[in-house]
Amino acid sequence: MKLFDRIVHALTLRTAQAAQLVLAFVMIIIVANVILRRLWQPVPGTVEIVEMSGAVLLALAVAYTAIMKGHIMVGVLVERFPLRIQAALDIAVNAVALCFSFILARETFYFAGKMLQRNYTTGHLQLPVAPSIYLVAFGFAMLALVLFRDMLHAVITMVKGGKTG
Repeated sequence: MKLFDRIVHALTLRTAQAAQLVLAFVMIIIVANVILRRLWQPVPGTVEIVEMSGAVLLALAVAYTAIMKGHIMVGVLVERFPLRIQAALDIAVNAVALCFSFILARETFYFAGKMLQRNYTTGHLQLPVAPSIYLVAFGFAMLALVLFRDMLHAVITMVKGGKTG
């Protein structure tokens, strides 16, 4: 289980680092657009680039946020329950979230394939849309992997009755 944890953590860390690069790129584009708008003319297609990059940024960062428990959680009541009941609730919540994340990933991969097949591009710059949709789908798949890992930890906790690390 520790090897699986290390692999999932390393993969999510890399996707978060890719998201950081996308964020830096978006910041550079926006600053360049503001400066060039004053001096000469704005960067063409800034809105398209920022929109696509924003979707990729969010999707690539969400799995790392989940593995680091950075999301808002309501645990005031649940923390008072015995560990095995907490684990049972974690299993139920993670199972539902895993199903939704898996469906989101699968359907987004399917949608990206359709966009690739149709050669769908942005309006102004004619950038292909499919690569960014594939990255979003990959982000959902990574989130599903993290949720699966969390569910495994909850199952182990429920069986053993102790913390899994």
